[in-house]
Amino acid sequence: MRLWIFLLFTLLAMPAMAAGEHKEDYLYYREVNLAPYQHLREFFDIPNRAGVYEVTLVSDSLGPLTFAVLRVSKEDDVEMLMKKKRSYHINNHEFHATFKNLKDTDDLLVEITNSNPLWGAKVSVIVVEATE
Repeated sequence: MRLWIFLLFTLLAMPAMAAGEHKEDYLYYREVNLAPYQHLREFFDIPNRAGVYEVTLVSDSLGPLTFAVLRVSKEDDVEMLMKKKRSYHINNHEFHATFKNLKDTDDLLVEITNSNPLWGAKVSVIVVEATE
């Protein structure tokens, strides 16, 4: 019986250990919590280098969730919507967008909206520099 409990605990802990090892490869990695019917805006100051960045948002919360990626100009703080998606999945929300900052004149803004009236949502926001 103790052996089974030990094996079960080990198997359950393995994905968490594997996820913890790769967080260092991300340019940004944030886990955010949203209360029911709340809207969140996360600002990412992109480093002073031109490039292409991949933005991924993942959640296993009960939907619906709305994800949006916006471009913010560094000079005049003008926001421009790049991509927006509403997800009605029950436990498997995933959103991908490409953020092209070829002239190093923009920063990234991510918006997340939880439209569930009963439960909060936990969302992981991952930004990586794309390889060319």
